[in-house]
Amino acid sequence: MKVNKEILIDLFERKDKKRRKILYELYAELVLTSLSAHYVAEIISSDLAKPELIGADDVRYCRYYFRKTSVSLKKLPVKTEPLPPSAPEPRPQHAHNLSMKNSVKAPWSDGDAKDMQDKISVKTKFINKNET
Repeated sequence: MKVNKEILIDLFERKDKKRRKILYELYAELVLTSLSAHYVAEIISSDLAKPELIGADDVRYCRYYFRKTSVSLKKLPVKTEPLPPSAPEPRPQHAHNLSMKNSVKAPWSDGDAKDMQDKISVKTKFINKNET
């Protein structure tokens, strides 16, 4: 059975769930143009001789859901050839050796030393003002 404009009008009047897919099949070139959705809906409605039968939401729906299928069908399949088996490449050596010790000695301090704790004053909102 060939789908035509009369069937499309009947499907839109019945609010059939396949109506937008058939709309896209009949008017794919017009739906995918860069014209506004309202203008495309007006053109299609005037072509069907039923004012306000097709809404801008129908055009937006078709653009969002059915554009993906038409673009994916046009893509050519990618032909891949298997790579010939080869030995794994050796990893590059880093410029520095991690096993070498640092020649510069950094001064380390004892964190538990009493003199360091006296020099640090911590102010928090939980200490009473009278205690400090």
